[in-house]
Amino acid sequence: MTPAELEERVADAERVLALHGKRLEKLEHPAETARPGQEPEQQAPAAPDISRQLEELKALLGRHDLSLQALQIYAQINSFRDTISKLPKVLPVRHHHHFEDRSRGFIIGAIACLLAAAISAGLCFGLYRENGRLKVNEAKYRALQQAYPEAVQWVDSTYHRHP
Repeated sequence: MTPAELEERVADAERVLALHGKRLEKLEHPAETARPGQEPEQQAPAAPDISRQLEELKALLGRHDLSLQALQIYAQINSFRDTISKLPKVLPVRHHHHFEDRSRGFIIGAIACLLAAAISAGLCFGLYRENGRLKVNEAKYRALQQAYPEAVQWVDSTYHRHP
């Protein structure tokens, strides 16, 4: 901004402040700014007279019995208090993570299935190892059977008598 623009803005601000100062003085001393022929009561009415409207309002309120509505509200508040006082201090909580009587059959069945699966898996693994060992022995047995048939027959007969 140029210095001329700044001076112009400062001058505008001073004018505005001067106008505000004059307005404040008028508001502080209203009797001094009155016209010479007027009395202070005629200059500006302070407040309109609303006493008649207030009297009408009092008459309307007198016709309506507001105590009935107040009694109804009081009765509702009392019923709320009674309801709240009947609530237990600690509300009962139902746990959903425990086993109920209806689920015992399912649990027993699941355990039985797991046991059967574990036993069958163990049996399968044991039989797999035994089968592998017998395959190795079968090759040896067939080789002996071809070379010494009488010895293999004697071993079989002795084994069948006293395994």
